[in-house]
Amino acid sequence: MMIKRPRCCSSDRFGRSVAVTLLVASLGFTGPQVARAEDNPYRSLVSKAAVMVDVTFVLKVKMTGAGGGREIEGETTCLLIDADGLVLCSNTELGGYVGLMSQLMGRGGGFDMSAAPREIKVLVGDRTEGLDGRLLARDSDRDLAWVKLNEPITELGLPFLDLTQAAELQPGDRFYRLRRMDKFFGSVPIVTEGIVAAMVERPRKLLVPTEPTSGGFGLPVFTADGRIVGITVIQFPAAEDQIDGMLSGGMSFLSSAAKLEDMVGGLIMPAAELAKATQLARESFARDDEDE
Repeated sequence: MMIKRPRCCSSDRFGRSVAVTLLVASLGFTGPQVARAEDNPYRSLVSKAAVMVDVTFVLKVKMTGAGGGREIEGETTCLLIDADGLVLCSNTELGGYVGLMSQLMGRGGGFDMSAAPREIKVLVGDRTEGLDGRLLARDSDRDLAWVKLNEPITELGLPFLDLTQAAELQPGDRFYRLRRMDKFFGSVPIVTEGIVAAMVERPRKLLVPTEPTSGGFGLPVFTADGRIVGITVIQFPAAEDQIDGMLSGGMSFLSSAAKLEDMVGGLIMPAAELAKATQLARESFARDDEDE
C-alpha cells in the first residue's frame, strides 16, 4: 500500500517562516545595511577642504661661496585658522627645507644655505588671484610657520579651522588625513586613513602613525566625525651634533634609516600643541611690532 505524505498547509509554512525570522534576529543577522552619506567620513570630510588654501611664494636662497644666490618659486597647501586671516603652514613646505638641507649636508666644510619666503600670495576660495600675505613667524623645531593675510577673511565668508575644537586620540584609534591632489587633477580633495601606533612626549607631544604618511606636511588630520586632531609635521633634532652623529657617512647611515623614517614619516602634532604654539607666535610678533 502506498503511503502519501500529507501536504503542508499554509499555516505550517507561515510558522516556519516566523521561526526562521526569529532565529536570524536572535543571531544578530539583520541583513545588509546601506551606510548614510553623513556616516561616511570619506564623503563628509571632503567639505573640510574649504579651510585649505594655496600659498605661493618666492624663496631668496643664499649660499656661502656662491655669489648672489638664487630665487626659487614655491607653492604649498596651508590652513586658515582664524577669521583675522591667520594661516598655518608646515615650515618645511614654506621653504624651511633649505635650512634642513644645510643641516643634513653639514656646515663643517663651510657649506651653508638660508632662505626666507617673500612675495607671499594666498589663494582662498575660488579666487584665481592671490591675496597679499606676510610671514608672521616660523618655528623650525616644531615645523610650523604662520602667514598673515593683509585683510581679514570675515568679509569673504570663508570658514576656518578652529584648533580649540579638537579630539584627542590614543594608540589604536583611527584617523583621517585630508589633502588635495595636484591642479593637473583639478585639486580634488582626497581622504586617506590611518591608525595611531604610539604617542610620544619627547621632543614634544606627537602621534605616531602605524604607516608613514605621504603627500607632504602641514596637512590636517581629523576624526571620522570631523573633529580636528592635528597636522602632519617633520621633526628633526635641533642640535647639529645629533644630525652629524646620524649622518656621519659610511654604513652608519644604514643603521639610522629607521630613525630617519620616524622623523620624516608624517608625525601628527596634536591640535592642542598647535594652539599653544600659535599663541606664542602671536605674542612674539606683537613684541616685534612694539620694538619697531
